Amino acid sequence: MAFYVLAIYLTRPDVKDSYLPGFINWAHEVLSKDSAQFKTGVLSTLAGVFKHGIAYTVKKPLVKLTQRIGLIFLKPRVASWRYQRGSRSLAANLQQSQPVETKAAISVNDEDDHDYDVPEEIEEVLNEILQALRDKNREVQYSAAKGIGRLTSRLSKNFADQ
Repeated sequence: MAFYVLAIYLTRPDVKDSYLPGFINWAHEVLSKDSAQFKTGVLSTLAGVFKHGIAYTVKKPLVKLTQRIGLIFLKPRVASWRYQRGSRSLAANLQQSQPVETKAAISVNDEDDHDYDVPEEIEEVLNEILQALRDKNREVQYSAAKGIGRLTSRLSKNFADQ
């Protein structure tokens, strides 16, 4: 259990740059000696460093890239029920009785929901992102949840419910 805690500690962003190179050098010295006293613990810690480091540095950007590829297949939409921001000035907002009209990319009507075709590639993208929700790393899960939210906001209401 100590090797797991040490691996998580060594892969933290604030610790990684200062302590990880020294630990790897020390681990190389220990592993090159013939004594088997620390070898199991050092190898377990190195495996944990690579496992935990890969989860954070590879899986999270991979999930982000996957969801952004999925967004390319879907046209941008702004839901009619979505909050519409008025003026950026609080004083101007308080003086106006009518909210300022903003330009929407594409307004969504219930009629448009039935005519909208979803590309087949979206199913593969969503499957990959749903698999990322099962990951042990919270940041990967969080990135996957954001990706699902972004993709479903561009789908019709019927497809998003599914």
